[in-house]
Amino acid sequence: MNFLPIIILSGIICIFALIATIVIGINPNDENYVKTTKSRMILLTVIYIVTFIPAIIFTLVYFVW
Repeated sequence: MNFLPIIILSGIICIFALIATIVIGINPNDENYVKTTKSRMILLTVIYIVTFIPAIIFTLVYFVW
């Protein structure tokens, strides 16, 4: 089974989610957003690191071996 289309689709979804998060962080609609921005950005950064780094490693392992 060829997983390349699934990997490409997953990458596109992750990139879209990252861009959407950054845009929301730059132009928040909630007036109270500034008060909780730091904790939310730290949490989102950790989530992205935990998901992107293994995804990149697994993708490289998949294509190399």
